[in-house]
Amino acid sequence: MKKIALVVQRYGLEVNGGAEYLCRTLAEKLSSLYEVEILTSCAKDYFTWANEYPEGTTTINGVTVKRFSVPQERNRSKVHRLVRKLQSRSFSQRILNLAGIPDRTDFEQTSYEWSKQQGPFTPGLISYLEANQNEYDALIFFTYLYFPTLYGLKAVADRSILIPTAHDEEAIYLPVYKSFFKLPRAILYLTLSEKRLVNRLFDNEDIYSDIIGAGIEKIIPERKYSAAEILKSNGPYMIYIGRIDPDKGGEILFQNFLKYKEITGSPVKLVLVGTAFMDIPENEDIISMGFVDDDIKYALLQEAKALIMPSFYESLSLVTLEGMLAGVPVIANRDCEVLKDHIENSQAGFTFNDFESFKSAADKILNDELDLALLQQNGKNYINANYSWEAVISKMTQAIDFIAE
Repeated sequence: MKKIALVVQRYGLEVNGGAEYLCRTLAEKLSSLYEVEILTSCAKDYFTWANEYPEGTTTINGVTVKRFSVPQERNRSKVHRLVRKLQSRSFSQRILNLAGIPDRTDFEQTSYEWSKQQGPFTPGLISYLEANQNEYDALIFFTYLYFPTLYGLKAVADRSILIPTAHDEEAIYLPVYKSFFKLPRAILYLTLSEKRLVNRLFDNEDIYSDIIGAGIEKIIPERKYSAAEILKSNGPYMIYIGRIDPDKGGEILFQNFLKYKEITGSPVKLVLVGTAFMDIPENEDIISMGFVDDDIKYALLQEAKALIMPSFYESLSLVTLEGMLAGVPVIANRDCEVLKDHIENSQAGFTFNDFESFKSAADKILNDELDLALLQQNGKNYINANYSWEAVISKMTQAIDFIAE
């Protein structure tokens, strides 16, 4: 039986993040075919990377997990200063290159310092990879952005598979990634738009690649609770699920919802499910549930009038796909290419990029100005055609065989 490792920034049943959830579900699916190990940090919170899990080896749902400590927590202000420094040096060097002056600028130290601060800084994990890489037939790295992937993959490039979860954001343009995206033996993308972005930026079409998407469990869990029991109310509500964060569109979510309430006088409430990394407006119509168990999450999702996805940056958005499978109309940010593609290809929701388009979508859903049964069927058809675990596992095994050969 081949032995593989999945390297990810954080891992656990309590971890709230799309890439981390995909890594965990994929590891559990692959464990019947391979000897699977997870190599990760002791962090639970991506905001600080503080050590919250004990260092060492444990087992989660039958999968072996090896955790490495984070000796340095995240300093977000220093991250931003180092980004500005790297961008400034990159611009200066382009001017020198145009003038025919050889490249003598050394980005390595500044890039390393930036990645340490971006975190989670796990030097023990990198040392482990360097010493033990020959134990594994393939090493699968999740999310290009973080230290374990950036420096871990460099250490074991010849047997690496990268699942970058990339999108058009500031970090991907940093000079440290110019050569990085040419290093993996294989790259597996979640969407065609992600592949187009990476190929355009890094001219790496020659690397073995595939679009694997993500597997969605087709069986909706049996509800143990009703939304009315959870919320202590029978009123209508829209829902947001995920990190409550400006980078995920938190500000435009609150602005549009509160303006909608003010203008229309609608009784609709907004239910938030996820950990908050920004201030939530104090308003009786905004209900923050925090991080909840899957049973409660699915119960709230299934009875929502709409799922709102305001994020500017997504590499896949599992929550959007789960909403479609549950038959919930999706109102998604038109400025996010991945979300726009999901809505246009499925015809299971609406997009917005200003208040008027947000209001139009909300009015159609809340005032029953649509064929809800058609939207529900469109969403389920889209999931069934594009997001099966059988297809994901088949493409994963092909990539692992390619690396192992």
